[in-house]
Amino acid sequence: METRVHELLAKYWEAETSLEEEKELRDLLQTVEGFEEEKILFGGLGELSEMEPQLEIPEEKPKETKVRRITPVWLNWAASVLILVSSVWIWQYTEQRKAEEEAYEEVMMALAMIQSNLAKGKENMKEIEDLKYLNTTNQIFGLKPQKK
Repeated sequence: METRVHELLAKYWEAETSLEEEKELRDLLQTVEGFEEEKILFGGLGELSEMEPQLEIPEEKPKETKVRRITPVWLNWAASVLILVSSVWIWQYTEQRKAEEEAYEEVMMALAMIQSNLAKGKENMKEIEDLKYLNTTNQIFGLKPQKK
């Protein structure tokens, strides 16, 4: 019988017992000698389960309270600072976007001007390309070589 009590106690402390095994352990502890601490534990648990809670709830009439909304002064200041900071940030952001757009347009105009000048230069180069097949300056200017 003591071995069964030891087995059930080991299972109980490992939290592996069923309700039937706990009831069996309680019954065995009442009949077996020794195990005084366990008897006190299970006896105290039995007494606690039989007790009914004794709660005294005072039946007072609830007081009517006025709800007054208090807005701290610092909350108004914080909101003002938040609005100011956000408006400054938005203004800087829009100014930066405008500056970027203006710079982009200037660069595009400069590139368009370079492209048109480059096209004009290519047209003028066609006449010079014909000259690359001439061998000497006399041929370029149509001069006859002088004999000495």
